[in-house]
Amino acid sequence: MKLKRLPIGDSDFKTVIEDNAYYIDKSMLIKEVIIGGRVILITRPRRFGKTLNMSMLKYFFKNDQDNKHLFENLKIYEEKEIIEKHLNKYPVIYITFKDLKEKNYTEMISTLRKKISDLYREYVYLIESEKLNEWEKEDLKLIFGRKGNNTLYENSLLDLSRYLYKHHGKKAILLIDEYDTPIQQSYLKGYYDEFIVFIGNMLGNALKDNEYLEKAVLTGITRVAKESIFTGVNNLDISTVVNELYNDKFGVTKEELDEILKYYGIEYEKEKIMEWYNGFNFGGKEVYNPYSIINFVRSKEIKNYWINSSGNTLIKDLIRKGTEKIKIKIGELIEGKTIESTINENLVYGDLNENLEESIWTLFLFTGYLTWKDKKGEGNSALYRLKIPNKEAHDFYKMTVLNILKESSIEYNKIIRLLINGEKIEFTKEFKEIVENTLSYFDVTEKEPERFYHGLILGMSVGLEKDYIIKSNREAGYGRADLILIPKNKTKPGIIFEFKKYSRDFDKNLKDSAERGIKQIEEKGYEKEIKSYGIEKIIKVAIAFDKKDVEIIVK
Repeated sequence: MKLKRLPIGDSDFKTVIEDNAYYIDKSMLIKEVIIGGRVILITRPRRFGKTLNMSMLKYFFKNDQDNKHLFENLKIYEEKEIIEKHLNKYPVIYITFKDLKEKNYTEMISTLRKKISDLYREYVYLIESEKLNEWEKEDLKLIFGRKGNNTLYENSLLDLSRYLYKHHGKKAILLIDEYDTPIQQSYLKGYYDEFIVFIGNMLGNALKDNEYLEKAVLTGITRVAKESIFTGVNNLDISTVVNELYNDKFGVTKEELDEILKYYGIEYEKEKIMEWYNGFNFGGKEVYNPYSIINFVRSKEIKNYWINSSGNTLIKDLIRKGTEKIKIKIGELIEGKTIESTINENLVYGDLNENLEESIWTLFLFTGYLTWKDKKGEGNSALYRLKIPNKEAHDFYKMTVLNILKESSIEYNKIIRLLINGEKIEFTKEFKEIVENTLSYFDVTEKEPERFYHGLILGMSVGLEKDYIIKSNREAGYGRADLILIPKNKTKPGIIFEFKKYSRDFDKNLKDSAERGIKQIEEKGYEKEIKSYGIEKIIKVAIAFDKKDVEIIVK
């Protein structure tokens, strides 16, 4: 039997069905949209099937085609009343903003005006419609020719729905794919405050009290709040990664994954797939990343597919510019730990400039760089337990942190290797230089400076994973060692790090603090875990500090 091709890179529903490519049946989304609110906003990470599903809705509802053949073998076709009443019965306005990534406000407005003009030209027949008056036709001509002022374009989606209603006698269905891409781009490029007025008016005019609108469906990564795009929208349904609405309609469910692996005869790869590509929680539903899954099924090769498919500039930027507290939590996530945060589904991009922690973790969650395990409490005060979803995302964090550390032009990995090679004086000298250079960058505070130094050493150790087992804050002997490096080659030394903050109550000076650290390593028996691996040579390092003043003892 000839296997169906995998629809890699295909986001057009009609092409996928007519080419008989492998398709995961998400057609029951149509029913849920029909019975759902008048305006529906669906937010999911990129490459989770949003565009393919929006394309499916377009082909189902649009009244200028007979697309019965596209749905005959899908679940929705069993819903006879829906098929009879809704299949190809509506004028449809479909527009995607996914390619709107211009570098400044002028270029963005120009490109958006062109996109609206191209959209209007799909309905050129309206210029001959007897149902439209001369003023409406004049406005049509202005947009056809990419002329007119910005106010005309701010009202363009509202006006087009009115023209279609007057001509067809049927309310329009509005589908806007990746509505927030230009908003995020305006934030990244520094023209957010200007652009949000324009896009907010355009979308708000189309969605609020539009009597010519049957239904609107918008997809994106985030729900943008401050701009008031959705404020005042009646009968609004919102589906995010933290609620159950449509939770199985985007991405690959566990059951769908089993079917794919069985069809292509690679069930034996399931454990590997779960380690690398699993981990997303959409409203309590276990969901896999479809982009990584279909690429893996095709190549049978474990790689970073989704992470390397672009779109992570903002995440990298937030990690780079984050406060000390955020950087510390990133370090904990890399270690495999969870963090807790409230989640604000009404994301405000402006708050990211203030490093408002809730907004940053919300963005990480909605973009797929974190997932949630569970939550405590209800409503806006609910605390979500967040973690890195899988190994693919984990590799992204490790490389990003390593690259951020390298930005100061110091080869961090080599610093730890000085210790391994017995160059204790050089290690001490280089480490003190690093602290001097990065202190203001990481903004060490009085509250938890130990975690800053811990995170710095952990960052230095990231590149050693081929040669060392890295254990952070693990039980060792009679207490907890701050950081332990266990060599995979028994001829290499193991390393124990202990961090001590200078205390006026216990220490005469910083050297006294460092000696207290060495004493703790020895008295608590931290070396027992390393010795259990058959390692004889052990290096003990105590790092004592008082803000940027550092004392190091190596034994």
